[in-house]
Amino acid sequence: MPPGALSYDNRTWGLPAPILFGSKMRTALLMLPAVLGETYSAELARYLGTTIASMQRTLDKVEDDGLVATRPLVVRAVTLNPTYPAAKELRALLLRLAEGYPQYRELKESRRTRPRRRGKRL
Repeated sequence: MPPGALSYDNRTWGLPAPILFGSKMRTALLMLPAVLGETYSAELARYLGTTIASMQRTLDKVEDDGLVATRPLVVRAVTLNPTYPAAKELRALLLRLAEGYPQYRELKESRRTRPRRRGKRL
């Protein structure tokens, strides 16, 4: 990575989203698991610029609606609910919405999912 480039960790994302599922926050919250696959609440909070507590409350509401599924791992893992009756259509809609915003593509490309070697420079 070139010096001075924004990385996954030090960038303020401020992800845009249309008001489709009641609010921009809920729509962006649904778009992120569609784009990233499995994620977790602290990562969602960081990308959306909100607190973890606020993200947990919003996740609870969206999970009660059946749109996302969470499972306790070491942390609360979040995915789109595969048992939702229109799961394929919902995922296709959310991915199509994300195509209109280059920030989601940049986010997916810059996301590091495997651990960094101990002592390796950033």
